[in-house]
Amino acid sequence: MVYLNHAAVAPLSFRVRDAVDRYQTRRALKGIEPYPWILKTVQETREMLANMISARADQIAFVLNTSDGLNIIAQGLDWQPGDRVLLNDLEFPANVYPFLNLRRRGVEVDVVSLVDIMDQMDVVDAIAKQITDRTKLVSISHVQFLTGAKANLAAIGKFCRERDILFAVDAIQSLPHTALDVERDCVDFLACGSHKWMMSDMGAAFVYVGDRALARIQQASLGWTSIENSFDFSLRPDELRAGAARFENGTMNFAGITALRASLNFFFEFGLREMERAVLDLTGYLIDRLEQRGVEVVTPKPESERSGIVSFNFPDAQKVFERLQSRNILISIRQGRLRVSPHFYNTEEEMRKLMVGLFE
Repeated sequence: MVYLNHAAVAPLSFRVRDAVDRYQTRRALKGIEPYPWILKTVQETREMLANMISARADQIAFVLNTSDGLNIIAQGLDWQPGDRVLLNDLEFPANVYPFLNLRRRGVEVDVVSLVDIMDQMDVVDAIAKQITDRTKLVSISHVQFLTGAKANLAAIGKFCRERDILFAVDAIQSLPHTALDVERDCVDFLACGSHKWMMSDMGAAFVYVGDRALARIQQASLGWTSIENSFDFSLRPDELRAGAARFENGTMNFAGITALRASLNFFFEFGLREMERAVLDLTGYLIDRLEQRGVEVVTPKPESERSGIVSFNFPDAQKVFERLQSRNILISIRQGRLRVSPHFYNTEEEMRKLMVGLFE
């Protein structure tokens, strides 16, 4: 199989599979109660995630998925009728519905049209023009799932910070293979699932909650592990945990976190910057060859504006997609376009097989 569909769902490495097998075996035998031994895994995973985005471990919390994470900030801010959220028209629904749901509270959702804008500074300018004095939050994907365009987080984040607007990022299409520094980029809140490029399992994700966001988010939901010293079962609803972990409301997906730690260990061994270089080389290689054949590539070509997704228009896209699938070359079709998303372990030889399959 030539697997080039990491922007949808990634395969599990044997390391991840074996780590989960060990976890489940221990749970099935003498380690039936996991809390005495699993919290070390949780903390180590928290620290690795923090390291990946230049955050502190106490700013990381585990959630179920990206939507679950974004709902923390969507439901947690002190919204007043007439307050505004700024989105754009290229977002995956996970970064839209949590904010559309605020309309019932009188919140206005503004949508910037980015369909015909590819230059990232023009994107920043388009966002700036839509800001009002009631804009409370801007949310954007680091890498867009349809076009593969990479947002200039630093420019958008700086603009928001100067105006005291919170800046949220959906990072599911960029981490771990795309450099992201939450301090440099002025990111206040970030959500990322682990079943795509993180090459882990479903139902495990994380959020980063910056200090500015933590100070403004009210606890929209509360559970027994949201409380400091939670194994003291006396009722103390006002004694919230000091950092982002207050949003972990109860028993977590420990198997999923175990899988995520194993995957992160693999990535850190290879090197995150080396991983980014490998992915950029593969997508650049593919873009060059597609353009040589006269294919209209939607994804920006400059390395500063792309990452692991290459999206392009192709004649009879559905038939070509099905033909590739029948030959065990797996990509995606999204809104009539073909989308290829190689990871760091894919090879140029696999890109060549894809090209042969496209032009048979």
